[in-house]
Amino acid sequence: MTKSVRYQDGCLYADHAAWYVKYRVQVRQENGSIKFKQRAKMLGRLEHYPRESDIMPLKVEFMHRLNAGKFTPESSMNLKEFVEDIYLPYIDELRASTRKGYREIWMNHISGRVGQIRLRQFRTVDASRMLKAIAEEHALSKTTLQHIKSVLSAVFSHAKNEGAFDGVNPVQDARIPRNTREARETFAYSLAQIDRILNILPLLPKAVIATASFAGLREGELRGLEWTDYTGDSLSVNRSIWKSFVNGPKTRASAQAVPVIRQLAEILDAYRLSMGNPKTGVMFHSGGGDHMDLNRMGQRLVRPAVESLRLVWYGWHACRRGIASNLYELGANEKVVQRILRHAKPHVTKERYIKAFDPAVLAAMKTLETTLDDFHKCSATVQQVN
Repeated sequence: MTKSVRYQDGCLYADHAAWYVKYRVQVRQENGSIKFKQRAKMLGRLEHYPRESDIMPLKVEFMHRLNAGKFTPESSMNLKEFVEDIYLPYIDELRASTRKGYREIWMNHISGRVGQIRLRQFRTVDASRMLKAIAEEHALSKTTLQHIKSVLSAVFSHAKNEGAFDGVNPVQDARIPRNTREARETFAYSLAQIDRILNILPLLPKAVIATASFAGLREGELRGLEWTDYTGDSLSVNRSIWKSFVNGPKTRASAQAVPVIRQLAEILDAYRLSMGNPKTGVMFHSGGGDHMDLNRMGQRLVRPAVESLRLVWYGWHACRRGIASNLYELGANEKVVQRILRHAKPHVTKERYIKAFDPAVLAAMKTLETTLDDFHKCSATVQQVN
């Protein structure tokens, strides 16, 4: 059994024109056991601290932190060891789709570039250089680079909570390269386009499109709907399905019920009747009772129908963005749209979902248009008089 070290004085010595302190730290082994390893920390250059008495305060401060338990076995790890041994198991409680995204970002972009840097030695410049290298090697958008930065920042937030890292999160001030391209513009279907699409679809895909477009549900929430969630005038969001994983609502706000307008209720009631008027069970299925693969439905049924109208199929989220833009264009304010889409944060609704001009902006421009027309009429009248 390894004997614990209760207090260390540290051994101060000079080497290669610098002052070092020698000490021991706990290092976790592959089998989970902990052993003590000797380490050395450079405290400063001899040219800046020529006498031992000059460097001694730095040594005392460092050893005080060490003896106070600020350094854990994890704090001697490099970034790769910490992520793969501690952080990735920690995020197992997150949604399956989120876990997959984090793991892919770590493996594809972060691990090979900065994984060997020790946690305690990681600096903001390391994160900035990593992001710059990724931007130079891949044609990624600014949004994607921000996601990569966020994952790395989350790693250091967890490291601070585990006692493996002290100080300010080194990733938070890392810069995204200025010349990075903006993300591609997303699309939202207008009411006229939705109406045309609904008029040519069979009843099952029609019911799904209508629910996405008039209730604003996400793809996973559409798959998770059951008949017990539908009352005739509202839809409760109780689950979300990604692949074969059944999750609860994305956020607390996402769990709120959504009002059902008459046109959507008529379509859902007709679809329900065509399925034998079930009271329970999965809402959208092709007969077997299993949750539908909406991506397959979109490609096989919806896309050909949409393209026959000379439109483009932009996916299920274009329907969700559509209700945001259509409501905003009809005069609903951002807060109301946020509540209908069940976003936790209002800026997400405004920046990513609303694809329409502010009604107040349109009204102001209309006033400008009318004023210019009046000005031209007056000018024409003056010229005729002269």
